[in-house]
Amino acid sequence: MKRSILSLVILFTTLSCSQISNSQLNTKQDSEINSKNIIEKILQNIRHYPKESKYVISHTNGMCNFEIFINDVKVTKSFNNESFSSGNEINPYLTGNTNTLKVVLYPREDLEKLDGQTEFDVKVESYENTERLSAEKQQNDLFVYNAPKDKDNLFKDAGKGRFEETKTFKLSNVPYTISWKDSQDLKNFDKKILEAKILEAYKMIQEAFKAKDMDKIAQFSYRKMKDQAVSQYFDKDEVQEGWDELTSIAKAESLEFMPLEHYELVFYGDGKLVGLKSTKKDKGFRGASALLCKFKKGGSLTGAELDYLLHIPKGKTEFEIY
Repeated sequence: MKRSILSLVILFTTLSCSQISNSQLNTKQDSEINSKNIIEKILQNIRHYPKESKYVISHTNGMCNFEIFINDVKVTKSFNNESFSSGNEINPYLTGNTNTLKVVLYPREDLEKLDGQTEFDVKVESYENTERLSAEKQQNDLFVYNAPKDKDNLFKDAGKGRFEETKTFKLSNVPYTISWKDSQDLKNFDKKILEAKILEAYKMIQEAFKAKDMDKIAQFSYRKMKDQAVSQYFDKDEVQEGWDELTSIAKAESLEFMPLEHYELVFYGDGKLVGLKSTKKDKGFRGASALLCKFKKGGSLTGAELDYLLHIPKGKTEFEIY
């Protein structure tokens, strides 16, 4: 199971297309945050409750590649042409007690279309953060999804090059708020302007990592790290682990970013988040953020996907990195 390491009363403001044309990237986002205080600043936002449910999504796939989204934000993907089972914690993707699951299935590389033997099953379970080993506090099958089958028990949409389905599910205990939940809807705005803003942000992120500017990295990583920590009820060691994992990339030997090319504009979170996704079909690139890097780790070359996105928070007019 993979854990996510690496969201009052205000007058509601809706940006017009002309406003977004003039919207700038907030390059001084969270300027009070730096590499020395980011851990403490995040810890100040974490609240603990009598019941702290940690939700896990488990899947089993057969004869297909796939992407899984919670509330239209990608949780996991696989284009390795293999059948396997795995699990991911989903607390950072939950926007309340009512949520959506979106499943997108693709044929394996050796098949042009989805096969009749295609299988894909998903279930949501939970365990109690304060009593992780308590079997009594675990809840299985809170929500179950099965890819549709016909009367012969074969995949109902066999012969298609792509299958997508969205379902709604409810949970009982989501006491926190993810920061992008009330951000502006960007779907109707000029795509060229959005692309230019994202490229500006991605280049700034690249430069910060290459310059080992830990204060700048802390500033544009703070919001997402805070959401991850708050939603998973992290302690200090867990927050530190996430920060160490991120900064290890900046400190890595022979860090090199892939060129920002062969990408497409993609919306997430029902249009409230936007980024660039690679259009390359190679296993390491397909479905990944266009913000990719490689570096030496343990003497061998490895790669990483920096999944930063842009949004305009409620009540603001500038793009910020998430």
